[in-house]
Amino acid sequence: MTAEPDSPPRTITANVNLNLSGTPVEAKITVPVAPFPLPMLLPTFRSLAETIIEQAVEDTKSEGLTISCRSGCGACCRQLVPSSEVEARLIHDLVEDFPEPRRSRVLARFAEARRRLEEAGLLEILLRPEDFSDDQLRPFALDYFKQGIPCPFLEDESCSIYEERPIACREYLVTSPAEHCAQPSPETVHCVKLAAKVSRAVNRIGQDPTRRFVRWVPLILAFEWAEGHPHELPPRPGPDWLREFFEHLTVSEIPAPAAADPPTERVELDEEGTARVPG
Repeated sequence: MTAEPDSPPRTITANVNLNLSGTPVEAKITVPVAPFPLPMLLPTFRSLAETIIEQAVEDTKSEGLTISCRSGCGACCRQLVPSSEVEARLIHDLVEDFPEPRRSRVLARFAEARRRLEEAGLLEILLRPEDFSDDQLRPFALDYFKQGIPCPFLEDESCSIYEERPIACREYLVTSPAEHCAQPSPETVHCVKLAAKVSRAVNRIGQDPTRRFVRWVPLILAFEWAEGHPHELPPRPGPDWLREFFEHLTVSEIPAPAAADPPTERVELDEEGTARVPG
């Protein structure tokens, strides 16, 4: 990381080089040196996710496969979507700022979804998603999908908050026929494999590293959750936010740059997905 030629420096730029399965992905990220709230970094996280997704799509095409996701195909908008806490609060604020009658319509959809979850006996466990193990989450997600509960933002089978949708939504792409998404199974739905998932790294920011499972917020309950958890993480300097994010993304400790460090902070993943910081 190198400070911009300001005195005293107001921003710092990280030149990030990710070697994802042998393919380089580069990003230049400029952040304030002074403490600022995490939501300010959401556009940066989204941009990095899109870069990784674009590379995965190109790799998929090189294998002769085609992405089958299209506007108007809203099957995946009835799946259990994990959003991060910072995204849940953003969604809450987004809905609060909707003009009427749109705000009331969306809130009514959230309320109807909650009613259906409670009726199906799924609400109580979904209120504590951090208690899910991976083995428990998959069958629960299938039970959830069977309820056919649409995302409150689904309109005409398309996302009405497309530019503000959670990163997990962006990362879900399939190459199998679209009609198979109505009855998903590991045998019928083939997802595009990403070299790294930005959504998971964002989820982990600010969480207790000793916890066995990571907290996350079901999108279907995001507004309700944010009402009860209005306080964001305390502001932190940009380099601190980025370092923790990339540690979660690469599952590798990223050393704090010293004054004599070279001007580029490099984080690489080898072909097996193992992270390393070149020396």
